[in-house]
Amino acid sequence: MAMNCTGVLYFPIAISLLEGVATELIEARFGLKGVAAFIKLLGKIYKEEGYYLVWNKEQCMLFAHKLGNELSDEEMQEIVELLIAKDIFDRKMYEEHQVLTSVHIQKVWLEATKRRKRDLTPLPYFLMETKVPKNGKEENEVQDVLFPPENACNSEQSKEKQSKEKENTPSLTPQGENGGEGTEGSSFDIPGYAYNKKTHNLEGLMLELQQLHIVNRNEINAILRLSDYGRLGGYVFKIISSTRWSTVLAKGKYVIAALRKEKTGNG
Repeated sequence: MAMNCTGVLYFPIAISLLEGVATELIEARFGLKGVAAFIKLLGKIYKEEGYYLVWNKEQCMLFAHKLGNELSDEEMQEIVELLIAKDIFDRKMYEEHQVLTSVHIQKVWLEATKRRKRDLTPLPYFLMETKVPKNGKEENEVQDVLFPPENACNSEQSKEKQSKEKENTPSLTPQGENGGEGTEGSSFDIPGYAYNKKTHNLEGLMLELQQLHIVNRNEINAILRLSDYGRLGGYVFKIISSTRWSTVLAKGKYVIAALRKEKTGNG
């Protein structure tokens, strides 16, 4: 089986990626065919150049065609843009070079090819920098130059921040078996059907709202009701994945207004 000098024959898929917000949003919007397209896209990256893929209109069209036209060109591009919005791919690299890559993808590629003799210096679209050991030996040791330090798992500041975010996360208490009120102290009354993962992604929606720093309980409650508590394929997931949030100040009010407008239009 032929393979170029940069690609690899296999790559690991972490459970955190398969169960992450980006993948859940893709599944909510496009079903399992969207998730399959995501995995195949990763496979194309690792197989061909190893750590990046040039992505333009032509590449998108060819890739969608090879999927058996399960997804249109526009839907495939939506998936890519969602993955960029969720930092699966590096936004700056895509906007400046039309290239799909990330620090994580490059780390996986470096680990998979660490036995190969290579010079990392001339590699294009590289987000890592080589680090020369003090002993002077030439080793492919790399240092992450883009990974924010506050995301490091051993950071006490990060742990404290995560603890505070957890405290501020509204609890989700389903209605009782008799359909009555939720248990005492619950933030919201969530109908039991919303916990059916075959029809709803309530947990993923709440996580998205938390990451957008939408913490006002009245706004959260309104979003939950307007989205039917995160029903799969619902408009709320399209809003979250397609909005350029850096330009939105009142995020909660924006989501509510968009959901109400969509309901009015459908009505």
